[in-house]
Amino acid sequence: MLHKFKGLFHKESLEDKIPLVIVNLETALNRLDRISESLRKEDNELFERCVKARLENDTVHAMMYANECAEMRKIALLVVSSKYALEQMVLRLQTVAKLGSILVTVSPVVDVIKETRSRLVGIVPNVANNLNEANKILVNSLVKMGTSSVGGVKPLVYSEDAEKVLDEAKLAAQETIRERFPKIPETLRERMLKQAELLAS
Repeated sequence: MLHKFKGLFHKESLEDKIPLVIVNLETALNRLDRISESLRKEDNELFERCVKARLENDTVHAMMYANECAEMRKIALLVVSSKYALEQMVLRLQTVAKLGSILVTVSPVVDVIKETRSRLVGIVPNVANNLNEANKILVNSLVKMGTSSVGGVKPLVYSEDAEKVLDEAKLAAQETIRERFPKIPETLRERMLKQAELLAS
């Protein structure tokens, strides 16, 4: 009878919560995959219109489509770099689940998820919601373990490891965008840069 009461008051450890965090991150990753593919297709369509307008010497429309492509690629870079960063965090959490190296490994995960969420919240709110849920689970678990700043407990130091993950993810994303998205004609690129300079002055 006593062991039943103990079971009722059993507190789940961080190891118990990790699968739920991974589910939230994988849901976010699937959504980012779909968004990335949608952006690529839309960019290709705009690029084709840009090329067609350029062949017809319609500089105004060629510039318009080139500008839209540039904006599309900024969003695509953000989405793809977020995807790469979160993929690394899923791998890290899977390692935690296998090896139980919690305090060493989870600290940068919280930082990366939080930063990635802040970047995506205004662009893809449903993905940001998944990340918010994942982060809440991790932070609440760390608070109970006395390793988080929430509730006046000693804070975890923001790790260089987290910054490194985000920087590496951005570099990888830039390479992916270069490979998957057609190159905007150089003459149009130069005009776009001049236009941006005029607007900024």
